[in-house]
Amino acid sequence: MATVQIQRPVHYPESDGKPMAETPEHLEAMLYLIDALKRYFAARDDVYVAGNQFLYWVEGNPSQRVAPDVYVAFGVPKRPWRATWKVWEIGKAPDVIIELTSRSTAGEDLDRKYRLYQRLGVKEYILIDVRREYLIEPVILHRLAGGAYQQIPTAHPGDREWRARSELLGLEVVVRAEDDGYLVRLYDPVRGRIIPTAVELEERATEMETRLRELEAKLRQREESAE
Repeated sequence: MATVQIQRPVHYPESDGKPMAETPEHLEAMLYLIDALKRYFAARDDVYVAGNQFLYWVEGNPSQRVAPDVYVAFGVPKRPWRATWKVWEIGKAPDVIIELTSRSTAGEDLDRKYRLYQRLGVKEYILIDVRREYLIEPVILHRLAGGAYQQIPTAHPGDREWRARSELLGLEVVVRAEDDGYLVRLYDPVRGRIIPTAVELEERATEMETRLRELEAKLRQREESAE
């Protein structure tokens, strides 16, 4: 009698149980970048923004995976939401990957991930050092050209600021030295402004609401005085 072999489905884990980020600075930067990029591309249905998720590139081999801190893919519907990124299902790797390098990841970010993302065709690979301890500069951008990464010069407009321009995102990645550390922000050159944090947006909305109430109160006072 012939033996029937049952092929079990391959399980691709969605999490490894490890913390999202190594330090509070890394977590804050990662959450800001994902949120800011989602808001920046909110009007486009063909841009997928995510981060801190497993990326699988070999079908049938779940051990072959990485978890980019932040990534952006163009030409990919933003819905449905994906718990993992499988290259063979989506048909491509993300177009832009941002890694927030740290003590435990610096070696891998500069070696294994560099070579992997280059091989997978990630068009822009951006490294950010939120503590300026592991990279020559706090932000480094590599752009794919002819199948190999070329490091793009980082702008250094002052002693306390570094900028790397992403052609694909249409934004500048800004790292600014503050008194209490390094601040990571995205600059929109078209609008000529830094993309604010969600908290900053809420504070501005509250301030505008307060001003509106004050203006309405003044108008009522004038109307009452005119009667």
